[in-house]
Amino acid sequence: MTMHFILRSDIDSRVEQLADRLGLTGSERKTETIERALALLEERVVYDRPGRAAIEATLDRYIDSGARLRERLAHLGDDDRPLSASLQRALYDDIGLPE
Repeated sequence: MTMHFILRSDIDSRVEQLADRLGLTGSERKTETIERALALLEERVVYDRPGRAAIEATLDRYIDSGARLRERLAHLGDDDRPLSASLQRALYDDIGLPE
């Protein structure tokens, strides 16, 4: 079943140009162009959306990275100050300018 629709003139022009670049001819060239564009977009959307397992794996990596960073920076917290204060002291001078 062929659907007929009216595109804005700027979009219609873009579809025509793309159909020419794709070498499409005939009365259904605009429809074919839009169908191809939609197929590519659908593939991209599926590719861009990670599954729950991938998201959880990424979060686990961030958590592990944070724990390793805290361990590496533990030597800065020689006194009772929190790590953030020790980092501030190590990175900035007494008036707050970078070392």
